[in-house]
Amino acid sequence: MSSKDFSLVFIGGALGALLRYLIGGTLELTVGLDFAGSLSLLLVNVLGAMFLGIVNFHPRFANESKKSFWAAGFCGGFTTMSGIAIFLYQYPPLLAMPAAAVMFGFGFIGYAAGANIGRASREAK
Repeated sequence: MSSKDFSLVFIGGALGALLRYLIGGTLELTVGLDFAGSLSLLLVNVLGAMFLGIVNFHPRFANESKKSFWAAGFCGGFTTMSGIAIFLYQYPPLLAMPAAAVMFGFGFIGYAAGANIGRASREAK
């Protein structure tokens, strides 16, 4: 990994984390503190997985520098596996485990949808 790629991952990750923070803050103001954390966790992980699917298959992101910035950086900073770990720790297992399974399931569906969007863009050219 070159220093340029390292910088691109760092900047993309910072922007992704900032956007995740802004989404969480906006949800806290609109739906309340109690529900915002879980909704934010689901929303950023599904949207991040979908965007990662697009990045991996869309021809616009075929360049390694773009993949470093958008896939490893932005999507890595935007999504949060540690948030799911905290969610699993904070709630009783009978509630947390099914909810986490649903989050993972929606994440896989989001990635597949993004991959299909990316493939369709490749085939349209």
